[in-house]
Parts: sequence; C-alpha cells; structure tokens
Amino acid sequence: MKEFRYTALTTGGQVIAGIRQAESSALLGRQLFEQNLILLDNRPTLGSLGKTFSLAARAGRRDLRDFTLHVATCLAAGIPIISALRDFERDSASGPFKRIIVDIREDIASGSQVSEALTRHPEVFSEVYIAIVTAGQDSGDMSRAFGDLVTHLEWLDDLRSQTKQALSYPMLLAGGVIGLFMLMMLYVLPRFMDIFKGGEVELPAMTLAVLAVFDWIRVWWPLVVLGMAATAVSFTMLRRTDQGRLWIDTMALKVPVVGSFLHKIALSRFARHFSLLFASGTNLLKLLDLLGDVVGNAAMAKDLREIRDRVMTGETLAEAFSHASTFPPLILRLVAVGEQAGQLDTTLGKAAEYLDRELPRALKQTFTALEAVMIVVLGALIAVAALSVLLPILNLRSALV
Repeated sequence: MKEFRYTALTTGGQVIAGIRQAESSALLGRQLFEQNLILLDNRPTLGSLGKTFSLAARAGRRDLRDFTLHVATCLAAGIPIISALRDFERDSASGPFKRIIVDIREDIASGSQVSEALTRHPEVFSEVYIAIVTAGQDSGDMSRAFGDLVTHLEWLDDLRSQTKQALSYPMLLAGGVIGLFMLMMLYVLPRFMDIFKGGEVELPAMTLAVLAVFDWIRVWWPLVVLGMAATAVSFTMLRRTDQGRLWIDTMALKVPVVGSFLHKIALSRFARHFSLLFASGTNLLKLLDLLGDVVGNAAMAKDLREIRDRVMTGETLAEAFSHASTFPPLILRLVAVGEQAGQLDTTLGKAAEYLDRELPRALKQTFTALEAVMIVVLGALIAVAALSVLLPILNLRSALV
C-alpha cells in the first residue's frame, strides 16, 4: 500500500487536496471517483518512496535545529505556521530537507494537524519531538513547545560537542604512537636484523619474540584482518539483539571510570527529557515509554519499562522508581519530592541542571584517566620496540670489543 498526495475536483467545482493510501495511482482515481471526486493530480509522498530515498532525505541535525528555531521565532512573533514554513522553505531549506518542508506545509494546508504532518517523516522527527509538539498543540501553546525544542536540541548539540572534543586528543595520541610503533616494527627493526645477523650476534629473547610476532603478522595478516572484521560484525549483531544490547550496556556501566561517565550521560538524558515532556503535558505512561528510547542505555530503558508497568498497577512513581537499580538515591529523592509537591518537571529539571554541570567535570576526569592508561600502555609498546633494537646493538658492540 502506497501513500499519495492528491488534488481532486468536487462536483461543485471546488479543488481540494489531501493524502490517501492506495495500491496504485489508478486505484486512487477509482476510489475518489466512487466519492464523486475527479482526480486531477497525484504523487507518492516521501514516506512511500522506499527506504533508500528516505535515508537519502534524512535531515541533518543542523537542518532540524535551524527549522525548529525558525518556527519558534515566527510563532512567538505571531506569524502563522503556514507562513513560517513557506518562508523557511524559500529562504533556508535546501536539498531533501526542502522537500520535507514542502510536504509538511501542504499537509497542514490540506487540513492535517502539525503533529500529524510531522509524524509522516519519522526519519527526521523523533517520537519525543512529535510528543512535545502534540502537547503544545493540545494546550494551544505551540510557541512554547517549539521554544522548548530549540533549547533541547541545543543541549544535545553541546553534549555531542563536549564528547567529541574530549575524545579528539586521546584518539590522536593513540593513532600517532601506534603508527610509530608499527613503523619501527615493520621497517626499522627488520633492517637492523640484517646487520645483527651479519655480525653473528646472538639476538636477545625479547628481540626474537617481537620478530616472531611480526613475522607471523606479515604472513597471516589477512587472517588478522578477517578476525578483526569478524569480531566487529559479531559485536554489531550482538548489539542489535535485545538481550545482547542489554548485556553490553549493563557491563558498560560497570567499567571503572568510563561506566560512571556513561551512567551520568544516561541520567542527564533521562532527567532532561522527563522534565521537558512532563512540562509539556505528555501523559505519564506515554512519557515513560518515550524515555526508554532516548536514555541511550538498554539497562536503564529496561528499568523504565518496569517502572511504567508498576505505575499501571497502581504504585506511585516514587515506589516504582525505588525498585530500579540504575537510578541513584538523588534521583529517587527528587522523584519522591516532585511527586508529593506536584512539581516533577521542576525537580527533574533541577536534576538535569545539576547533571549538566557535572558532565564536563566527569568527562574531563574520564578522559584524563584514559589518557594516563593509554600513555602507560603505549609507552610500554614503544619501550619494547626500542629495546628490541637497542639490546642487539649493545650485544654487537660487546662482540666487536
């Protein structure tokens, strides 16, 4: 079944537009004719063009942020959303994202609600995004909903930026030292070996061991590459299963230093999204469902599903959270206080602010510890490579003397 956007002529001579599902363009015309409508034009919507085109049309984060900011600004100024979309489409949107904006504007113009129009593009607009827009739509405060989304998207960008910045130096350090180590092992050391063998010097055990390892790698490198690829594929496949993802994410939280940082990120996502969704008026059970998809950790998502189930059976939110192992005492206390006071959005918002202040410090501590470990490990590798060359030179010098 495909989805078509169409224009049709009524018996009264009025031109109408809409969206309808049909097996083909011909069947669409027949359906409309049975309703006393004459099909004038039709085309498949973006969602029906197949997975390949949907992926090609996926909007970047910057496109989404710019779009949200533009709509929020226009709505705050009292500009109708149709006009806001038309202005953005003309002045800012480009490529596949422009086609998406055109579809959304035409959907709204034909009578769809904003949330319905966004729902037809799940490759761009997440469930959380749509839930906040829906809540703003229901409350009649779309301006605030889009303003909250702008703040939310900027927060996500800041989090990604901090993580990338912290990762850059350790990755550069690791790449440089490993490259130097491989250069010494594959090119420098073999050339020295010819000299050592010519001098009839007995090679130290360390040098022989290193040479044996790299001789094996030179001969069997396709097997090494295949093994690494198989490991990566196996890990990816395991990550795609529910049980595998749950096991990996549970273990990740237990890794020294790194686990604490990953836990803080998941908690920050939880608190930020909870506060935002609750303040927008999203139903609590729907909210807990959505949170499981955005925290980024399967173990915490499992706890959130269990919390939702307990709330459905009549437990208070605080009671339900008390059974969850992935939430620390601070969150449990804030949930209890917020529930009693009827201000869950405020208390969880405070938790989000606290965690946001903690994240840069935790990030710095995590990667400082990782840098120290990497320096020790990579220093040991360089030391092994250097000694593998220097020890035979010293032995050769002793033999010549």
